[in-house]
Amino acid sequence: MSIKPAISMSTANFIPEIWARELLYSLKNQLVGTSLVNRNYQGEITSEGDTVHIQSPSAINTGDYTGSDITFQALASTTQALEIDQAKYFAFLIDDVDQAQANVPLMQSYMGEASYSLAKAADTFILEAYSEAAASNVISSGGFTDENAYEQLTEAGRLLSESDVPDQGRYIVVDPAGIKALSNDPAFLKASDLGDQTAREGFMGRAAGFDVFMSNNLITVEGTGEDPDTKHYLFGHPIAITYADQILKTEAGRREAGFSDFVKGLHVYGKKVVRPTALGTIEVPQS
Repeated sequence: MSIKPAISMSTANFIPEIWARELLYSLKNQLVGTSLVNRNYQGEITSEGDTVHIQSPSAINTGDYTGSDITFQALASTTQALEIDQAKYFAFLIDDVDQAQANVPLMQSYMGEASYSLAKAADTFILEAYSEAAASNVISSGGFTDENAYEQLTEAGRLLSESDVPDQGRYIVVDPAGIKALSNDPAFLKASDLGDQTAREGFMGRAAGFDVFMSNNLITVEGTGEDPDTKHYLFGHPIAITYADQILKTEAGRREAGFSDFVKGLHVYGKKVVRPTALGTIEVPQS
């Protein structure tokens, strides 16, 4: 007679579908980047390497009506491909002794840590989009200071307006030093003064027509020679970047060797800068 191995309490009630939804929910609440992108094209992602096809309609022309026959325009949409080319996993073991002595459910705690790690990787990936902004939307600041921070925001706004980017929904992502510089300007409306409008992660306030976010995941490019390192503040509108992701797998079970349970998961995602003119960067040298 065969005897089934015992399943420990930490994974006995593990339901992959439920854990997968919980993990994806945590990602959305921890990411600044996902507040800045268009997620209308999530599509049916089944694995790394999938492609989401994004169609853009052609512009409609107008003509003068003189009472004679009108000319019909032949329409043709353009297609861009969003490649799901990023795949991050987590995998950890929970020792039986740790499980027995813990004062809090270890599975829940470690899944939260896994969620944070995946979130940081995806957040950084989205913020790397600064390198694909239109060349005309690159501002070499020489520094983002108390004296010039607001002026640089108005310059960023001018660049977006000249590209016909909508006013509503514009954002900028800065670091803690950038928030400090803006906070010293009376024109900066802090999030604490906006009441219920502060639900988005990392949202700090509004200034010069921009929703201002703070992130420690902004990209810093190492300087060469005597040139300092440069941090790239990201500004733009959600129409600029399309992002799609999926938690594909979460599994748990009993490890054959030793006395521990395993948990593992896979997160796949990709982005596409579909409107470079709706995206820009402020180059901030680091002393």
